[in-house]
Amino acid sequence: MNLQQLLDRLFRSRARSSSSAGARTAPTRPIPGAELPLPKLDRLDLQAAIIHHLEWCVLFNEHLSFDPTQAQHHAPLPDAGNSELGKWLSAMAQRPAGQHAHFIELQGEHQRFHELARQALEHARNQRMDLASTLLNTEFERSRARVLDLLRQLQKG
Repeated sequence: MNLQQLLDRLFRSRARSSSSAGARTAPTRPIPGAELPLPKLDRLDLQAAIIHHLEWCVLFNEHLSFDPTQAQHHAPLPDAGNSELGKWLSAMAQRPAGQHAHFIELQGEHQRFHELARQALEHARNQRMDLASTLLNTEFERSRARVLDLLRQLQKG
């Protein structure tokens, strides 16, 4: 029997003995580390967050294939904090849902995703497409998919 089950059993036995004696039971506090249910989120907000992530991926692909000798100016690629998904995550961090384990994991994976993208672009700019390709087809792709997976899990609620 794990600690959570023991504590649940203890609280139930106290509640029964107190109610049979006519005493009021003290409200139970959540046990630290216990998984709280995810607060309900607006599905349209989550759908927009998914779209923002996918749009950033398209922009990233444009940057990856960009030849600096062919154009004068190319808009910079937003980093994790300045991407639309990053801005949404920052706003959500101020709400109760932002304290949920799924959001915290999503924030970390989003940072990792952008760091991997930065590394891939650096390899490409240094004419190391072999390294860029390996990174893009392994860690970057897993991170991209994980960000989407976490967003979809949040969407399901």
